[in-house]
Amino acid sequence: MLRYRVLDYESIPFQPQALACRPVTAPSTALALVGLDKDVLDLVRTSPALELVGVFDLVDPGGELPYLGDDEAWAAVRAERPGLKVLLTVDGPAQRRRLADHYGADALLSVVSPAAHVAAGAKVGPGSLIQRGVTVMTDATIGKGCKLNVNATVHHDARVGDFCTLAPGALLLGRVTVEDEAYIGAAAVVLQNLRIGRGATIGAGAVVTADVPPGVTVAGVPARLLTP
Repeated sequence: MLRYRVLDYESIPFQPQALACRPVTAPSTALALVGLDKDVLDLVRTSPALELVGVFDLVDPGGELPYLGDDEAWAAVRAERPGLKVLLTVDGPAQRRRLADHYGADALLSVVSPAAHVAAGAKVGPGSLIQRGVTVMTDATIGKGCKLNVNATVHHDARVGDFCTLAPGALLLGRVTVEDEAYIGAAAVVLQNLRIGRGATIGAGAVVTADVPPGVTVAGVPARLLTP
């Protein structure tokens, strides 16, 4: 039977290998989303290990999910529910880092879909979201606060830094290094042994054949620097 893995800072310190392998054994965890992502909402709602209590967002997104307020409402809500955890759903890497700082390390939850494959030798850092269909292969490392969207693939010995986002279908081949706060677009491919610099953006469908400097945007096949 498929089982979710739900990971948090309180139960396990930052020990990525343990985090990647720990199954759900505890009763359901009260959880709020930070930002509304319907794919993440679907993932959470189908997990018996999670009790979804609402969403924090800049404005009320509407629908049946209770609106808990904007980010500034967090302190009051946490005071009423001290055990409440949050799951960061936003895609923007810099925004994910800012929100992690605001909500606090002890409140961040990691969720690994049972329909994802995380190899025994792989490591996943705390506060990360691993969606359905994701593959993380042997000796790959995912940093803290990352978001790996549906069907993203990280091959052997690749290193993904903190607060990175891999959009649906993104593919990192073996021994790729992605530095902190980088964004890899939907169906983009990064060839083996390459380095993606901190804060860089890889456009959807790009094929990256050379190292990408920090803070730039590349797109196309092969990927080329976009002029401002």
